[in-house]
Amino acid sequence: MEDIRKEQQFLQKLQELVREAKKNRNTVSEEQIQEAFAELELSGEQMEQVRAYLAAAKIGIGEELPLEEYLTEEEHNYLEDYMEALAGIERPGESVLDALKLSAMAGERDAQQRLVEALLPDIVDIAKLYAGQDVLIEDLIGAGNEALARGVSMLGPLEGPQEVEGTLARMAMDAMEDLIAENLDEKAKEREVEDRVNAVADKARELAQDLRRKVTVEELAGEGELSPEQILEAIRLSGNKIEDLEG
Repeated sequence: MEDIRKEQQFLQKLQELVREAKKNRNTVSEEQIQEAFAELELSGEQMEQVRAYLAAAKIGIGEELPLEEYLTEEEHNYLEDYMEALAGIERPGESVLDALKLSAMAGERDAQQRLVEALLPDIVDIAKLYAGQDVLIEDLIGAGNEALARGVSMLGPLEGPQEVEGTLARMAMDAMEDLIAENLDEKAKEREVEDRVNAVADKARELAQDLRRKVTVEELAGEGELSPEQILEAIRLSGNKIEDLEG
């Protein structure tokens, strides 16, 4: 039983470490690794297995991996095709770009559209900064492009064209950060559900091993650690797939 508990604790620590890496461009420090598993007192060989797992998961240890290392094949293909499509859009010279900015600030719709097209490659560069945080680069670019399209119609209050690109870049960054935050919230909710189900499943498994048969909700609740309501909710969340529970 103790071995099972330690294995579960190890897997939980490993998952937490991966989640921390996702928040930091797929990178963790050696100190974070040591701290995460300190109480488990892993052997040198086991710690090497942890590092090997992180490397296989495209997580850098102590230094950030190149973008190409942690993009999925799908993301690579999308980015390649998208950049090829953008290559056909010629970026205007600085004087023409400044004129577009002034016209966009004045509310001219054609100038705003041309400004959006001119700045699309900048959105890609920003998206690369946020890649590797459990959001597809396609979605990051999409969020940035939407912010750019909205932003060009909100430039009127700016003092001059020199503020335009920085303002639009900030809007795109905010949109990408919001998308990542929403994804993290969703993942957190999923983990909460998973933890609630696992807590009931683990207790049911322990009792079933003692009794050598499946157990009922009443028997599990009788152990005193879980209420009938908690057990029934876990059954519902799992789609009635807690195998050591009857019914």
